[in-house]
Amino acid sequence: MIESLDYVGYRYFQNGVTIYPQAFYTFGNMGRNILRGPGFMNWDASVSKTWKIKERFSLQLRGEVFNVANHPNYSAGSVGPDLSDFSSFGRASATPDVYASNPVVGSGGSRHIQLGAKVIW
Repeated sequence: MIESLDYVGYRYFQNGVTIYPQAFYTFGNMGRNILRGPGFMNWDASVSKTWKIKERFSLQLRGEVFNVANHPNYSAGSVGPDLSDFSSFGRASATPDVYASNPVVGSGGSRHIQLGAKVIW
């Protein structure tokens, strides 16, 4: 049975035990890996070819694929924190780029393919 914590000032009380938050800019006494989130797997690949056009000029063509396996990577912050709703508890719902409202290529979203050409002189 989960009992609620009574909050007074900056201390919490539960079953006669006082729980103090950790002081700012200090480390606590918890061990490593006590909190776990969804795993992250991301394979990126790149293929490029450079042709020498003249002595000074060359052309480079390249193709890049981000998240080759198209594996869904979920953000740890999107895991449902509401303990009263068992349908969403422990279920991740967003990738890191969607959760942060910053869709950047290569940050855990779906597969992205980009092609490019570069003239080097």
